[in-house]
Amino acid sequence: MRRNKLWLLLITLGIALLLTACVSKPTPVALTPVEAAPATAMPISELQQAQVVRVIDGDTIEVSIGGKTYKVRYIGINTPETKDPQKGVEWMGPEAAAKNEELVGGKGVGLEKDVSETDRYGRLLRYVWVGDLMVNAELVRLGCAQVSTYPPDVKYTDLFLQLQREAREAGRMCGLTPTPSPSAQPSPPPCDCSGNIYNCSDFSTHAEAQACYEYCESLGRGDIHGLDGMDNDGIVCESLP
Repeated sequence: MRRNKLWLLLITLGIALLLTACVSKPTPVALTPVEAAPATAMPISELQQAQVVRVIDGDTIEVSIGGKTYKVRYIGINTPETKDPQKGVEWMGPEAAAKNEELVGGKGVGLEKDVSETDRYGRLLRYVWVGDLMVNAELVRLGCAQVSTYPPDVKYTDLFLQLQREAREAGRMCGLTPTPSPSAQPSPPPCDCSGNIYNCSDFSTHAEAQACYEYCESLGRGDIHGLDGMDNDGIVCESLP
């Protein structure tokens, strides 16, 4: 009886060893590292490719996409006018247009959408890339454009504001160094309407605060600084002299 149990144990052990030898080990799979995209650039696959056929001014171009022509308005920035029949040619407008021509003229570009598809004039609203360079940001960095954001298209607002501060601190004016004559230089805006950055204590007089409020209203930003208080009567900072 004991001998039979011993033979049964040996047979069971042999079968187990045989099954173990027949099972093949899995072949390890080599993992190929993925190369990281540049920190400031969108992946090319996420950009709509277009060919620039005309530079209209500092912040507007005309492109060809699939054989059709579209006007493209740069998101988040504004440059001085050169073709507005009411404003005429503003100071630094030609320089901004020339810099835009230098950056994108005749080139293939990548178009990045934010939230809105078009503006009220039917122009495509896009961030424009040439390789790893975002043209919108570069124009601000060079002092050719000022920040002008309209929600909900605010993806790069913080970047634009940072570049604008750096350009102003460095005195960059789109390649211009001399101070323009008073007749050629437009009056500076009464305040910055790019975000909620003021309160009534930032103004010396009611007139200054009111001018800022009305200026931002004219740009379609409304009471972005909250200067009108709770009564919403259009008269701001009433406690100021």
